[in-house]
Formats: sequence, C-alpha cells, structure tokens
Amino acid sequence: MMIATHQQMNDAQIPYKFRDYCAHHYIMWMKCKRDTYPFSIRGCKHEAHEWQYCEHLDYVMRMKEFERERRLLSRKKRIEEQAKIAIET
Repeated sequence: MMIATHQQMNDAQIPYKFRDYCAHHYIMWMKCKRDTYPFSIRGCKHEAHEWQYCEHLDYVMRMKEFERERRLLSRKKRIEEQAKIAIET
C-alpha cells in the first residue's frame, strides 16, 4: 500500500518515474535537500539511504513475486502435461 498520496506527490512535484511504493522516502529526501542546501550532499545521507534501501526492498519483493509466478506457471504446465499423458494411456 502506498504511503504518499497522489496529492502529496503532486504537491512535491515528484517525477513520474519516482512515484512508486517508496515515494514518501523520496519526498523526505528532497525536502531535506531543499532545507539544507548547499550542504545537502552531506546533510541528507540518512534520507537518501532510506530511499535507496526502500527501493532495494521493493525490487527484491518484485523479483520474488515474479519467480513465484514463474514457478507456479511451470508447475501448472507440468501437471497439465501429466494429466494429458494419463488420459492418453
């Protein structure tokens, strides 16, 4: 479930490619960068790390879901082939 709402993302002017599950971390990181400019590189490492870690976890979860779907489809195909062979004999 998304934490940042559509309105919050529009208000923060987040580019569409960053409007994902981790948008709330991205909003906090960009706010920190604006508030601490010109020291934003050193001052916002924690927020940047939180966003990057969230993106990593989201990627891992998507890959696990993809792998699960792939295995379920191959299992379904294998069972259908076994049933077809059983009917033919």
